[in-house]
Amino acid sequence: MQSTERKSCTMNLLTYLDEVTSALDNGVPYDVIMIDFCRAFDLVPFKHLIRKLEAHGIVGELLQWLSDWTRNRAQRVVLNGVSSSWVDVLSSVVQGSVLGPVLFIVFINDIDLEIHDPHIKMFKYADDSKLGRPIRSESDAAALQSALDNIVRWSDRWGMDIHPMKTQVIHFGFNNRRHAYTMNGLKIAEVSSAKDLGVIVSESCKPSEHVSETVRKANGILAQLNRTIVSRDKDIVTRLYKVFVRPIIESAVPAWCPWERQDINALEKVQRRATILIPSIGKLEYDERLKICKLTTLEERRRRGDVLEVFKMINGFTNIDVSSFFRFCSQRHDAATRSVINKLIVPEKCHLDIRKYFFTNRIMKHWNELPLEIREASSVNSFKNVCTTIGFFATKNMTLLTNFCTHA
Repeated sequence: MQSTERKSCTMNLLTYLDEVTSALDNGVPYDVIMIDFCRAFDLVPFKHLIRKLEAHGIVGELLQWLSDWTRNRAQRVVLNGVSSSWVDVLSSVVQGSVLGPVLFIVFINDIDLEIHDPHIKMFKYADDSKLGRPIRSESDAAALQSALDNIVRWSDRWGMDIHPMKTQVIHFGFNNRRHAYTMNGLKIAEVSSAKDLGVIVSESCKPSEHVSETVRKANGILAQLNRTIVSRDKDIVTRLYKVFVRPIIESAVPAWCPWERQDINALEKVQRRATILIPSIGKLEYDERLKICKLTTLEERRRRGDVLEVFKMINGFTNIDVSSFFRFCSQRHDAATRSVINKLIVPEKCHLDIRKYFFTNRIMKHWNELPLEIREASSVNSFKNVCTTIGFFATKNMTLLTNFCTHA
C-alpha cells in the first residue's frame, strides 16, 4: 500500500524532474501527461472503496468500522440562512477528514498496474498524477498513448472521471516532435508550462517563470503587510515576514532553485524590501539589516535547504531510493581511499545547465565539504542546529566550521 509517510511535494517534484532533466541531458525528448481527475475526492464510490480495502488485506472489525464510516451520510447546502433538503452521500472520501486522504491513496494505489511499459514512470501525490516517458520514436509515443488509454479505462471501471479539457501534456526537449495525444477521441491540450504541486514547471525546465510568479505573490503579501500593520517594530516585522512571505519564496525550493543571477537577485529583492519596512534600520546596508534582524540571505537558506534534503535522503528520513539520485565513491571501488572513508558523492558529467544546476548535481560541492562528523549527525535537528550555529552556508565560514568539528 502506498503511504504518505516520509513523502512530500518536494520529493515528488525532485523524483519527477530528475527523470526529465536526465533524459534531456542525454539528448532524449521527454513527454509528460498531467492527469486531472474531476472532483477527485468527491467521486470515490463507497462500494468500490470497500472492495479496495478488502483487497489490501483490511478485514474484520476494522473493515466493519470503515464501512460504518461511509454509511448514512447526508449533506445539504445553506445559503443566506436558507437550506436545501438533505441528500444521501453515496461517494467521496469526505474532504477535511483525517481518514479521507488515506482512503483516497488506497483507492488509487493500483492505478500503476495499468502501466505495462517499464520506461513509463507515474508520479502520484494525492489527487495529482502524471505519467511520462522518453520519446525517441513514434512507437514510444504510441506506448505512452496506450498507457493513458489504460488509465482512462481504469477510471471508468472504478467510477472516477478524468477531465479531458484540464488534462495537459508538456513536451520537454528542443528536438521534441511534439506528438499529439488523445483521450476519448479528444486531443489533449499542449502547454509550454503548467503548475504542478504549486510549482510552475516549463518545457525548458528553467525556473524563471516560477521565480517571476513567486516574486509577484510575495511582493503582493508584503505590500498588504505594509498597508495594514501599524507597529514597525523590528521583531514584529521580522516575524510577520517569516510567517507570511518567506514560506511563499521557499515552498519546494530544492526542486526549482534558480541559478541565473537575475532570478537570484529578483528573489533577494523581496527580502530587501521586507527589511526596509523597519524605519530604524531602513537606511543601513542590506548585510547590516540582516544581522540586526538575525536573518541570512535567501541564497544561503537555499543552500541550507539543499544539504538538509540530502541528509534526510541518505539517512532514510524520506521514502526514496538514494541510489537513483546519488552515486558514492564506495560504489566505484573497494579501496579504503579518503573519498570512500568520507562517504563522498561522485559528481555527474553534465551537458546542459538544467542538469548541471539540478538538485542532484548542485549539492555535490556543499555536501562533500561538510565534515564527516556533521554528515553523520544522529538526527535532522542536530544536523540543522550545528550547521545553522556555525554558519556553514556562508562560504566564508567554512574554516570556522572545520575547526569547530575538530575540537568538538
